[in-house]
Amino acid sequence: MKDHMGPLGLPDQIKGLPTSPSDRGDETQERFRYQWAMGVLLIAEGFHANPSHLSIWCEYHDDFVIELANGKFVAVQVKTDDAENVTWRITDEALVASIQRFCVLEKNSGDSLERYEFCSNAKPYIPSAGAKKQKTIASSPVRLIAACVRAESPEKIDSPELEVFNILHSKLIDVEKIVLLSVLRKLIFRQGPSVRDCDAVLAADVITSLPGCSGIPQVAARGLREGLISIVQAACRARSDGLDGCLAYIAANGQPANMLRNKCITIQSAKGVIDQLRQTAFQFVECGLGINTGPVVGRLAILEKKARNAYISSYVEALRWRMESAERRFMERAISDPDNFEAVATQVTGKVLTICKDVEAKSFGIADERQRGPNVYAKVVEALEKTEETNPGAVCGESIDALMGVAAMLSGECRFTWGVPLDEGDGHGA
Repeated sequence: MKDHMGPLGLPDQIKGLPTSPSDRGDETQERFRYQWAMGVLLIAEGFHANPSHLSIWCEYHDDFVIELANGKFVAVQVKTDDAENVTWRITDEALVASIQRFCVLEKNSGDSLERYEFCSNAKPYIPSAGAKKQKTIASSPVRLIAACVRAESPEKIDSPELEVFNILHSKLIDVEKIVLLSVLRKLIFRQGPSVRDCDAVLAADVITSLPGCSGIPQVAARGLREGLISIVQAACRARSDGLDGCLAYIAANGQPANMLRNKCITIQSAKGVIDQLRQTAFQFVECGLGINTGPVVGRLAILEKKARNAYISSYVEALRWRMESAERRFMERAISDPDNFEAVATQVTGKVLTICKDVEAKSFGIADERQRGPNVYAKVVEALEKTEETNPGAVCGESIDALMGVAAMLSGECRFTWGVPLDEGDGHGA
């Protein structure tokens, strides 16, 4: 077991006994990423919400402030809890801290704030019909909110919620009861996906709901997700660079005044960014010999059919894995170097297709198709490995896995048949 503990053993272990670490930097990063992901979700809502969102302000007054078309604003706090099946109680420290922040906003700008949203991976506690303990029942944030909505003033809140209201008020600093009442009347709880599933949910459900993104392959959705998360992250950590950063006007909060504009993501500008990211991700669709990243399912079905026809079905799983790996690899290159990617995609695809076709042409002397297909597969692997080793520039430095993945894509697109063409009546040409 010690061989797997890393250098110096496990950190923060007291006298060698199992001890939970005090430094949870990885969990902190996970919480930040969850917040940025919720920013992407709020942007996505801007294309569907009514009244529509005009813009999202990041780490400005609150985690997010949504600017609505009706001139109002929505303040959003994002909190996560790592415990399983946990629910928020009204006196939980993180929730109290969020309410404190909302109360400051309400005191200063209450007329402009339409509502406050507490967004989390965990639900608020709502008592069941069988709940008996009044203290536990009263700790429900939703019950307290309902009581506040009914009350005309803090003093007229029904019991036992009134007692809980007073306990909550005692935990706040410099907050009048009438301000707290107003905040609770406007407070809404929203549950996001689990921290563990957040990335997958964004790619599968949120990204595909964006304009022009319906039906895109998952590898493209993941690329768009990362691009949008990066934009929200940059807005949350807005810096002041360039000449403005060297000689900046200072705002009343002590920060460079030009930082404020970097914290705002308008829905209109988000649409432009999405279009740009989408075009970058799919540049190779229209680049001549480039790889088409259309739906994987149909292409895989064709690949499987051609593999069966050429007696190489045992290699399909490896080809499928390499095809998906190549898609991810090319997506990364498209996003990191969009200006040169078209040339890269054309070069790699053209070289792989040429090698595959040359091997196929040399194989037609093998009369037995049961031998021809496996021979073509082996020769293609051999030729691509040799190219990777002796002439990497011809394939832009790509690995054998990526090159075989491209060969699988080409087969799935009916441009290469592993030496054994499908019957003409099959509907897929060679």
